[in-house]
Amino acid sequence: MRSWEEIRAYWRTHGGSYTIRRGGQKAVQRVFGTYDRVRRKQQPTEAELCRQRQNQPEAGLISIVIPVYNTEPGLLRALLDSIRAQTYADWEAVLYDGASTRPETLEALRAAAEEEPRFRVIRGEENRGISGNTNRALEEVRGGYTALCDHDDLLSPEALWRAAEAIARERPDMLYSDEDRVTGNGLRYMDPFYKPDFCQEDLVSGNYICHLAVIRTALLREVGGLRSGFDGSQDHDLFLRLSEKTKRIVHLPWTLYSWRELGSSMSHQNLMKCLESGCRAAEEHAARLGRKVTAVPVNKEIRLWYDIDREAAVEALIWGETEEACREGLRELDFRTPWKNLRATLLVTDAGGLFAALNEAAAGSEAEYLLVMSARTRNMNRHFIRELMMYAQMEDVAAVTGALTDRRKKITHGGFAVGVEGLARCVNEGLYVSAGGWHDQMNKVHNVSALSAGCFLIRRDHWLPLEEAYVSGLGMVDACLRQREAGRRCVFTPHATAELSGAARESKEGSGESGKLSAAVIAAQLLAGTERNPEDVRRFRGTYGENLTDPCYSKRFGRKNANYHSF
Repeated sequence: MRSWEEIRAYWRTHGGSYTIRRGGQKAVQRVFGTYDRVRRKQQPTEAELCRQRQNQPEAGLISIVIPVYNTEPGLLRALLDSIRAQTYADWEAVLYDGASTRPETLEALRAAAEEEPRFRVIRGEENRGISGNTNRALEEVRGGYTALCDHDDLLSPEALWRAAEAIARERPDMLYSDEDRVTGNGLRYMDPFYKPDFCQEDLVSGNYICHLAVIRTALLREVGGLRSGFDGSQDHDLFLRLSEKTKRIVHLPWTLYSWRELGSSMSHQNLMKCLESGCRAAEEHAARLGRKVTAVPVNKEIRLWYDIDREAAVEALIWGETEEACREGLRELDFRTPWKNLRATLLVTDAGGLFAALNEAAAGSEAEYLLVMSARTRNMNRHFIRELMMYAQMEDVAAVTGALTDRRKKITHGGFAVGVEGLARCVNEGLYVSAGGWHDQMNKVHNVSALSAGCFLIRRDHWLPLEEAYVSGLGMVDACLRQREAGRRCVFTPHATAELSGAARESKEGSGESGKLSAAVIAAQLLAGTERNPEDVRRFRGTYGENLTDPCYSKRFGRKNANYHSF
């Protein structure tokens, strides 16, 4: 149990509403074991584990590096037992002990080395900290791939087998898995973290990769391993440096690692130091890529401010059903978020002609950036354009959207998840924007697979002509998927906020499967992702097939909507 002082410290850094919400979630999982039941269903059966032992992938030796210092012996033995139970046989574990003074720890290490020759224990003369001890272990590994492991956590019995299978199949430079947490006494599991495939903005905003991470040993040594100056966020710094060297990064969509929840961990004892180290890692990462950014801890997040060209020309393409509606949208934009070099084109069009009108306006524009915006957009925050431009300016970014809500501050659009029921759904639609959602995702800059025509900023030279045969939101989804094929990604930033008046209500009114929909209803569907056009569905499925998956949205989540619910 946490002390009152720990709870107060957590409250100060995370905020009251988040602390209460997280406390309630953990209490339910601890008392009722809600996730334990789900986890048992997801674990491999004995028959599956037996099959794995009998069918060994050709991946070669995998080394596990474990930094040790005065580890509680029961926790250390539990970790080593979980490694010994691996269904993949070709492994070694290199444990570097940073001059532990606890006799029980030393005895546990001695016994482990005697019982299992694959445990290689190195006794150091000084404690070099988590990064230094890990790097010293790295010097001794013999495997072609190295797995990073903390000294008190647990591996699933299939962890190395899943990694080896992917290595044999794809020969990646790095792999990472889903994870969860286990209580200090090992009685309850909680907080599953089902991750996306590799997403650049997610990683810069915070270390979502974490555990289990398996890295090509030669590459890990090439980048210099962990850096002691970043202890607390040393893994985050490492993964950012690795992402600069390779994009051959594979996500293993299984929960293969359980992070021990202990009050003595760095993230609990000194969260602010961890955040500050993460901010420095993000700043240095940007500098190596030729970008200038200032990163500071804000509440529990890494807040980034990239330098932008404040003289850049932005042309707002404001679309709506009447000229007056478009002019009202322009007045709102001018009033709420002034931009020195802003021009506008008003597109009065019915829903069926929207994409053609946008293509024509984009082709005729000379501005550096295009801000596509529904005339119904209201109450933008003051730095709306600036926040979008920080990411839209990047060469490998397709387009950027912000957090669009209704008047009650519930999310109307935060990007689309694809491959769900209806082909595309608004992420976290109906969630209060301040709630944060799954692992506080909506409070962080992150990647999404597609955006709506409600509001987004794009470099004019990144514009790909929209397929004009579409009349619904699938036209934008199609354009975003083609951008991904061109090597560019879509970005969501929670720091650009606006309201979309009337969209949610009219989308619901137009939810019938048959009959002719009004232009207003179809326009609402362009924003909310409520797909009801049979021709668009056939066209989209003809291009992308029946089994489209979303790299930004885990396969573990339900397909009925995009609210991150897995059970």
